[in-house]
Amino acid sequence: MSSQGLLDGAASELFNTYETDYQVAHNEAEQKLSQISDLDGEPRREAMKAVEKSTDECIEILDQLAIEVQNVQSGARSAYNAKIRSYRSDVDKLKKGLKKLQDDEDRRQLLGSNNYSKDQQRSQLLQSNAALERTSERLRESSRIAAETEQIGSNIMLDLRGQREQLQNSRQTLFEADGYVDRSIQTLKSMTRRAAANKIISYAIIAVLILLILLVIASKFW
Repeated sequence: MSSQGLLDGAASELFNTYETDYQVAHNEAEQKLSQISDLDGEPRREAMKAVEKSTDECIEILDQLAIEVQNVQSGARSAYNAKIRSYRSDVDKLKKGLKKLQDDEDRRQLLGSNNYSKDQQRSQLLQSNAALERTSERLRESSRIAAETEQIGSNIMLDLRGQREQLQNSRQTLFEADGYVDRSIQTLKSMTRRAAANKIISYAIIAVLILLILLVIASKFW
């Protein structure tokens, strides 16, 4: 047997293995899909998930089959490809059936069951309106608090600006007072110097007077 024949045999055997896996997954998906209509609630949703998982597994196996077909001689390849196309068509039918059931389930959850009364719908609508009104009230309260906070912030900024101006005025007053103190010190120093000069002049005048008195007295004895 040639090497090409060995390759074809191995590819054919592997194809058959994948084909068996596909048929198991497809039969499982088909069986569970047929049971979904008899289920309700959580079991129904779990069955849908199981069918979706099985169909995804079928697609993965078919993709692998398509890869294995490339190793088969071109003469036999068309028959294998025809099988794969037929299998893909079967999987598409399963997925369409599952999609319809999923849409029905979504519609049931959205609109409620057939036993859902108008009073219950009205009650739910009233509850929704009440919740919406509470939310609107909270939003209005939040807006009011935000406006009050903004006003308080503006007032604080005005107060701070006024305090800043007062501090600047106080600083200017301190500078002016410091200038007055400096001038007062200079005036006191000048007055002290004048007082000292006047004191020296007074002492000099007294000394001259005493000297004159002494001269007058001395002239009487001469």
